[in-house]
Amino acid sequence: MSDSKFLRLCCISDIPDSGILRVTVPGYDPLAVCQVDGAFFAIADTCSHGMASLSEGDIEDGQIFCPFHGGGFEIATGNPTERPCTIPIATYPVKRVEDALFIASK
Repeated sequence: MSDSKFLRLCCISDIPDSGILRVTVPGYDPLAVCQVDGAFFAIADTCSHGMASLSEGDIEDGQIFCPFHGGGFEIATGNPTERPCTIPIATYPVKRVEDALFIASK
């Protein structure tokens, strides 16, 4: 992809089914790229409740759960779903081109 307005996140095959991959790209804090029912999402990797990496957590029913305190977020919106998390996390649209995912450059 030659469009300089987008940054490559990863290959789709790098993300486990219903799984999470931690990714770093220029201009962004670490991201968690998630696959949920064949759809792909990029979210902030750091839990808003503490300094935990969400990519080390679990996905269940469209939610990602923090590995430290068990708080949850809806992956599609970033909204908190389980306490102790009360502050949303950032979400970013991804663009699929063949077997790769891209995010808009900042």
